Amino acid sequence: MNHAKKTALAAATVGISMLCGCSKLPFDPLTAAPNFDTTYKVAAEIVYDDLTAKADVTRKGASEWVFSFTEPKQLNGVTMSLGADGWSAKLGELSFNVDDNDVYTLIPEVIGASIDSLSALPNESLSSEDGVLTADTEFGGKKVTVTANRGGDLISLKCPYHKLSVNFTEQQPYTPFDPEQGGLVTEE
Repeated sequence: MNHAKKTALAAATVGISMLCGCSKLPFDPLTAAPNFDTTYKVAAEIVYDDLTAKADVTRKGASEWVFSFTEPKQLNGVTMSLGADGWSAKLGELSFNVDDNDVYTLIPEVIGASIDSLSALPNESLSSEDGVLTADTEFGGKKVTVTANRGGDLISLKCPYHKLSVNFTEQQPYTPFDPEQGGLVTEE
């Protein structure tokens, strides 16, 4: 199919949808989906049942996440890392064990695993409405819905089964610190 026919087909689909009053369209397979497999930092407001928390979240790579909590007061300064070696948690120089079944590990696991799964989703499983992409994925067999803008910046994550809702803001690219470039070496 040549480019003119593809463009006419896309325009016809949009036109028919507008006439039907349908504003939610499947993601256009002729358009490339955003690359969800990137590194970034993003602010997150996390609501889990009655708990509300805020964290700066860093995706260092596939299955490598750092959650630096700023609220509530009980979690302020706690940094949780998930990676190939499992979980670790710190408060300043103090490290402590975290149970895999603890609510504080479940929240980052649902968020991290659900977002990590987005890069494997086919375009057909994405929908678009008013420039917002919606993807339905799963964590532990339970539905998780993630929204993002067309550039791939996260907007929200919802997992009704776990009573989890996350709003994301201020997403920025993350570049790992290169000690060869000088400066202080710090661990997150």
